[in-house]
Amino acid sequence: MDFSLIIGIIIGAAALLTGYSLEHGVISSLFLLSPFIIVCGGTVGAVVASFSLNDIAMAMRAMFKSFRHPHSASMEKMISKISMIANRYRADGVTCLEDISRDPELNQEEYLLLKEGLVLIQELKSPESIQYTLESDIRAYVQQKSIEVSVFEAAAGYSPTMGVIGTVMGLIMVLASGFDDPSKLAGSIGTAFIATLYGVFLANIVYLPIATKLKTQLKRKHIQKEMIVDGVCMIANGNTSRNIENELALYFQAFSDGGKRYKQGIDN
Repeated sequence: MDFSLIIGIIIGAAALLTGYSLEHGVISSLFLLSPFIIVCGGTVGAVVASFSLNDIAMAMRAMFKSFRHPHSASMEKMISKISMIANRYRADGVTCLEDISRDPELNQEEYLLLKEGLVLIQELKSPESIQYTLESDIRAYVQQKSIEVSVFEAAAGYSPTMGVIGTVMGLIMVLASGFDDPSKLAGSIGTAFIATLYGVFLANIVYLPIATKLKTQLKRKHIQKEMIVDGVCMIANGNTSRNIENELALYFQAFSDGGKRYKQGIDN
């Protein structure tokens, strides 16, 4: 599991609170319910108005999936699968692909593109046609995932604005109450700016980091799918499993822990 997102949010919040306390600020004064409701509620409302509920639900699921640590082991497993299929295809021809396509593992999300490629090979499509079809599938996938990223980017854009709105509302209340007690007036003005603090904090410490993390994972997923396209086309061209493994090993570089596997691949 990859908890860097949570760790980063905690570090960011802790740094802000520590700095505030070092300047003799009272930390409890930063925790107010009404600004939180205005900022969070307003942001959620703006996001719901901007996207479909299905897109928002998918974005939330993507955020929780982001806690799974992306590593090169999944790529190694995928390459082994493609290599095994290449061996059987060279030995038994196109007839073996129907049996391979019944493998329950190929119904998993990360293997669906590979299964689609095998179906296209069964239909005796040319490698060029297979590549075009699978790359079209990838483009559609990237577009959908980009919408999920956009949900959090939009939240990061709305949040500071909602903070300003909350501050303006607070200042209106301060001005409406009059200027009888200067000490209370100063405290009320400070309280009004808590909403702006919440809006900027949530945008830069929560929403934008989530969006950036989803972007990074999307890039890796994109690379993995490109690898599958190359693997399927090499199967269709009748390449040997050894050649396929060596070629696809180049994709290990996309992962922080893939350097060793990449080196092993090119050494073979």
